[in-house]
Amino acid sequence: MSTQQPDLKLISSTLAAPPFSKHYSAIQLHDEVPVLQLMQLITDAMAVIDEANPQSPHKKVDMRNEDPEESVLRVAVFLQLLKWKDAGDMDVLCQKLMEGDRTTILRVLYFLLKDLNQHKKRAYLAPFLASVDVPAEFVTGDLMRQVEELQEQFKDTHKAVDGVRGSGNSAALIKKDIQQLEDEKQQVQSKIQKIRKRVEEIPHHEAWLEAAKNLRLEQQNETEMAERIKEQRHQTLQAENRYTAALQELKDARSAIASGGPDALYIKMEEDNKMNKYLASENLPKQLDDAQQHLRELKKVLAEPAMGMQDLAALESQIRELNEGIAKLAEQRLAKTTKGDDKLALFRQQAAIILRKKEGTTVRLAAATEEVNALLGELEKKKEAAAAQGAKMPKGEEFKRYVAELRTKSTVYKRKKAELSALTAEFGVLQRTEEILASRQQGMEDSLTAMEKRHGVAGFHIAQETLEKVSERKAEVDEAKGRTLEEISGIITKLTTNINEKKNHLSPVIQELRTLRVQLSELESQYAERKRTYDATMAGLDSEALQIATDVKTFRQDISNDQSRYHYLNMQIALADVSHDRVMQEMKSYIGAGDEQFEQVQRQRGFKTYRELYAKRIQEQEILGKTLREQQKEVKVKHEPNVKQLAMFQDVRKLLALKAAHNKKILSGENKKDQPVRQAVQDRLVL
Repeated sequence: MSTQQPDLKLISSTLAAPPFSKHYSAIQLHDEVPVLQLMQLITDAMAVIDEANPQSPHKKVDMRNEDPEESVLRVAVFLQLLKWKDAGDMDVLCQKLMEGDRTTILRVLYFLLKDLNQHKKRAYLAPFLASVDVPAEFVTGDLMRQVEELQEQFKDTHKAVDGVRGSGNSAALIKKDIQQLEDEKQQVQSKIQKIRKRVEEIPHHEAWLEAAKNLRLEQQNETEMAERIKEQRHQTLQAENRYTAALQELKDARSAIASGGPDALYIKMEEDNKMNKYLASENLPKQLDDAQQHLRELKKVLAEPAMGMQDLAALESQIRELNEGIAKLAEQRLAKTTKGDDKLALFRQQAAIILRKKEGTTVRLAAATEEVNALLGELEKKKEAAAAQGAKMPKGEEFKRYVAELRTKSTVYKRKKAELSALTAEFGVLQRTEEILASRQQGMEDSLTAMEKRHGVAGFHIAQETLEKVSERKAEVDEAKGRTLEEISGIITKLTTNINEKKNHLSPVIQELRTLRVQLSELESQYAERKRTYDATMAGLDSEALQIATDVKTFRQDISNDQSRYHYLNMQIALADVSHDRVMQEMKSYIGAGDEQFEQVQRQRGFKTYRELYAKRIQEQEILGKTLREQQKEVKVKHEPNVKQLAMFQDVRKLLALKAAHNKKILSGENKKDQPVRQAVQDRLVL
């Protein structure tokens, strides 16, 4: 069994909450609560878990009145039903529970209270999914198949119900949605009636309706034809892809024949055959075994119950111990191989290197294959997109024209590239020339400044350049101002002309707009008046609809109450009939009607009437109680003398022990020198 310790705080908090409402501290659970009371808590927890089962054997069970063996067996069977991992060995579990092992009992209680909702679900499903015990004379293939089909149907239904419950869709929301849909249906039907009335007023409306129907059918046919065209294009594209792949294979075969002849083609095919054989015989079975092993591990994990942090810690420690053991075994193996003279070690190492290279090559091949498949898929998607957009691959003469245009463009590109290279070189020369001229200008400016300083007119050329720049800037500004004034005057003239033209053009529109505004005011007044009438009518209709809905709801509630009352009374009548039948059977048994079959039933069950049975049991219990009271009285009377007698026997035992020790010393000769030999006398014990 596992040595996982139970969480006493969780047990205490769960027991304190409803439906248990029993307050125990962790210390009381560990030390003070009696074992019988702990077993009663386990029974109560099992009753809560199995509350959905009307025939649960755990409901209202008093452990003081139940046989301990039956209690232990009932607990063990229920733990196996809940798939407790320590309930596998039934004998050990029953033995520990019979012995009252507090740790085992607390661990059972912790397991039951830890995942209460999950245990409820499992206890509810277990009776429906368990194998049905059918007598051998009734077992047939069709019957068992039907049972399995019903169980599968129950699984699907339960999953669907869980999905509906988990989706959060309550009955109130569904009713609200249904009511909303009913309202929308009424609105749509009213709109349809209004439109139908309007359409009927139109002359030759049947012809128009027929034309609209034909138009809708043609539109549906057009949509279907578009889908078929799309499908045909897709099939054509797939056929073209297969044709292209076949051409590529043919081209590869011809190139292989042309490059090396049949021998090279045969060698290539042999290499491909070896690679495929390696993949089929070694690589793929290994991958398949790994996948199956992984699948088995996942199934094993799913089959096990939920694990807590303590279970994970225990597994991690076990993994660490196993890894350490593996490392020690590897070291021992390495030490043995280094001590011995292994002549095949070099060949084994080379074989391992070749195997690793082969596996690496296989992995690279698989990656390359996946990449090729991905690229082919992407190419197919692009081809489909191009086919959907109407683009087609050029073929024949069109492809030749495309190649010729491409060559022309390539020639133009090369020429432009040469021109660009020449311009780039020229730009480099000019840039270098500019740098040289700038350096010379700096030198000349320095020499000019030195000459101005010698003649006493320092800064003259800078001031002159500044004045020249200012005069040039002023002339540019004056010219810009003149152009701006001319442009502004031209714009103003143009705007005035456009405004006059727009006024002349808009004058009749403005007159029409004024007329339309008058009509709009009249229509708005009419709309407001009709809107008030509509609102008043709708308010009345809404109030009537609300009243009708309230009455309907009341009537439905009355119907539901009457139906509930009807079913309740039928159930009470059925119970009364059952009780009446039982009373009649009891009266028949008590009177004795001379029915041989009924008398045979009485002989089989061992009693005539339940009255006699219960009277006999009451008499037996009274006799047993009387006997126990007499035994209790006798024990009380003999208790004090027996205690005194026990004390006397203990004193006698001590006295005999001292005498035995003294006689041993005398026989061993320890007191020969100090004491004279005494004459042996006979000891007697007087009681």
